[in-house]
Amino acid sequence: MQQSNQENSKAGKVLFGFLQIPPALKSSNVCCFVIGESVSLFGSWMTQIALIWMVYQLTNSAMLVGIAGFTNQAIGLVITPMVGVLLDRWNVRYVLLITQIVSILLSSSLTFLTLNSHITVTWIIFIGMLQGIVKAFDLPARLVILPRLVEHKADTYSAISIHSFLINIAKFVSPMIGGLLLSKSGAGVCFLVDSISYIPFLSAIITTKIKPIFNIDSPQKSSLWKNLKEGFTFTYESLPIKSVLMLQCSICFMAMTYINLLPIFTKQVLNGNAEIMGFLMTASAFGSIVAGLYLLLRKQVTGLEKIIARSAMILGLGLIIFSRLASLEICLVLIFIVGMTNTLTLAAISNFIQLILVDEDKRGRVTSIFTTGFLGILPFGNLFFGGLAGQIGVANALLFGGICCLIGAYYFARRLPEITKIVCPIYKNIGLIPQSNKN
Repeated sequence: MQQSNQENSKAGKVLFGFLQIPPALKSSNVCCFVIGESVSLFGSWMTQIALIWMVYQLTNSAMLVGIAGFTNQAIGLVITPMVGVLLDRWNVRYVLLITQIVSILLSSSLTFLTLNSHITVTWIIFIGMLQGIVKAFDLPARLVILPRLVEHKADTYSAISIHSFLINIAKFVSPMIGGLLLSKSGAGVCFLVDSISYIPFLSAIITTKIKPIFNIDSPQKSSLWKNLKEGFTFTYESLPIKSVLMLQCSICFMAMTYINLLPIFTKQVLNGNAEIMGFLMTASAFGSIVAGLYLLLRKQVTGLEKIIARSAMILGLGLIIFSRLASLEICLVLIFIVGMTNTLTLAAISNFIQLILVDEDKRGRVTSIFTTGFLGILPFGNLFFGGLAGQIGVANALLFGGICCLIGAYYFARRLPEITKIVCPIYKNIGLIPQSNKN
């Protein structure tokens, strides 16, 4: 009887330990920031959905929908690396304040043009390009500021995990509410909600306490090009950072594009309609939430590099198997796994970089190089796989993407022993593992 009680007590402790509040959530500073941020992300995703719908309604052209999306994102490939240099020079709080104010103005312009029936594709593309410029500053700045909100360096992982989880929640909720608003009230209301959604984040940026960073070697007087070169050189010479960024670029180009191919897959392979496509999208988004929740509640901070390797391999295998099947029930399970491992890999890469990056004077540049994978490489991947699907079929295009992803994961996994050897002392220095422990 006593042994049974002891076993129950141990089980309770394990369960309580898994469900305990993440350290960063105990900080009102972090909570204020991430809650305000999640509200603004909700509005941003809603606007993207409304813009796609409006372009198609105005033109009935899938090509113009693709062009509008491409111009909104591709500009990030050009300017995001340079943004990192500026973030290492400027006050990040002021950068975020300006990006939110400009975002309010752009969304308000869309609201005014739409409600007064003056909206055109030209306006949508022009404002979309401006939004792309704002994102190139805004997204890296959010990641750069997160480690400066926590009181202890060891809580960085927790703060970034919360950030990733809320992004996935916004991705999951926005399509449902955005679709409802579009059908009931029109795109103008979506743009209006987006305009209002930035206000809580503005308030959070103003009120949060941000730790000052004192750089020993300030880049202020150096040229922009020299600082940019320093950022790329630092990234290239750091084996862990270089390896995860190469894997990230591979996934963004080869695997993450599956989202844009789902409508074609639904029609050509599953012989389904918009409702079936909605089921697939929802399953994928739900997988993303599960991945974010796992990272958020994960008690052990170290070992992210192993999670990255395993989830990338499962992602590649999942896409390969998904491309070969035509059963809706099995495809829903597989696309859930694909969505989960896609998010798990990319979010773990983001967490890993921010965690091991100890040179604060280069955080902006390295973070911007990471963000380039989303803002710059992903749209080119969408264009490439859209053309490839037209040539060899959507199923074969997904198969090709899965195989390339698997190859990238294999090469990353081969470097794991070297990466682990390098990051173990970093984990010890910031207090994530005791000096006597081995990773």
